[in-house]
Amino acid sequence: MCWLAIPVIDIERAVAFYSQIFPWDISPNGVPHQRPGVKELYFFNGGDTLHGAFYVMEDGFHVINHSIDFQDGLSVHPSFNVRNCKETLELVGKLGGKTQLHKSDLGGNMGHYARFIDTEDNMIGIWSKI
Repeated sequence: MCWLAIPVIDIERAVAFYSQIFPWDISPNGVPHQRPGVKELYFFNGGDTLHGAFYVMEDGFHVINHSIDFQDGLSVHPSFNVRNCKETLELVGKLGGKTQLHKSDLGGNMGHYARFIDTEDNMIGIWSKI
């Protein structure tokens, strides 16, 4: 099982974005949180193996860990299996996200990889066989 914390500034925008990209069940109600810098949590799950929450952050507490202009730079980020990287990146763009790394062949018949920046400025990786 995996727990994924996604910091967000605008919860409505984040839910609208992620609910279209991944098949997650997202709670419509937030839960107050006592951690400094975190206003509330909106829990989600992706079946039995992925659980997490959108952390609604106070101003000044959301850390950016990427550069949209530096595709070779890398930071810790989650990666998810999708049906098709190219189609997913197109949907990301339509929903207000940005492509950080276009669909790339991994070689050795290992599939394809890409990265995007979500509407909350987080970097997310995606992988597909095709």
